[in-house]
Amino acid sequence: MHTNVKTALGIFLFFFFGFLALWDISGNYSSSFKKIDDLVTQLSFFNPELVALVFMPLLVATGWRVWSGESHWSSVWFNAGVPLGVIASSISLVNLLMINLSLEQARMYIGESLLAIFYGGIVSFIGYINLGNVYKQRKHRRQPNIAKIFVLLLIHSLLGVSLHFSGGLSAFIYLPAMTIIAAAVSAFLLINRDDSKSVCQLTCEAMVMASLASVMIAVISYNFYQGTLQLTIPAIVLGILGPLYCSFCIFLCATFYSDKDLRATNFGRINWHLLEIYSLWILMCLAPKSLLEMGIG
Repeated sequence: MHTNVKTALGIFLFFFFGFLALWDISGNYSSSFKKIDDLVTQLSFFNPELVALVFMPLLVATGWRVWSGESHWSSVWFNAGVPLGVIASSISLVNLLMINLSLEQARMYIGESLLAIFYGGIVSFIGYINLGNVYKQRKHRRQPNIAKIFVLLLIHSLLGVSLHFSGGLSAFIYLPAMTIIAAAVSAFLLINRDDSKSVCQLTCEAMVMASLASVMIAVISYNFYQGTLQLTIPAIVLGILGPLYCSFCIFLCATFYSDKDLRATNFGRINWHLLEIYSLWILMCLAPKSLLEMGIG
């Protein structure tokens, strides 16, 4: 079977069976709703706002990488999918904090915000299964710096608009998270003695460590001050914005650095650590009810 035919068939079957799985899950929920007297909102696995938050910056980055000849489109999809999912989920969580909701509504919307991680994982998976095309020789077009600046401004504009409609830009500016990132970057780029690592690799590793530091400080503060809402809010903000800032920096690295630097960075490991750190934050501070709390068992 021809390679292109196999690829097309694989993509079709992936989405076909994935759609059937989500359809069946939604059908099971629908049948269960008929037996419940309480008014419960049904989960939809398609959220247009979160899809836009993930795919709009992704399409800009993909267009730049392909047009400039930097790499195949699958490279930026594999490298940037998870960071974009973390960014979109974090923006959704901040928007959640800005509105008055009951406890049950808040738990429901926290679960919905995690769909962004799901979308980012799908993007990375699609990029991963097409990575074989990355290593083919490609014609590199040398682009002026003005083109890079334009793409950078476009990405920031898209993110800025998203932040504006999700609580305002001021809600996403938090000095402690910025200083933690500055400390991690200083340690990795200035103190580091390993000359074999590129600036891209060191920057991404610094962002992972800064994200972990933000979440650990947030978890410790949250548990120490739990019960006092005014004192736990700074911890919650740090736990959300720290990974957001770091994921955005990793996304920029995946967009603008050369393919050689990206391969040396091992984005598979970087993305895995981002998921671990974000999961730690969600499970420690924003976890859903356990089965025992719901009276099961």
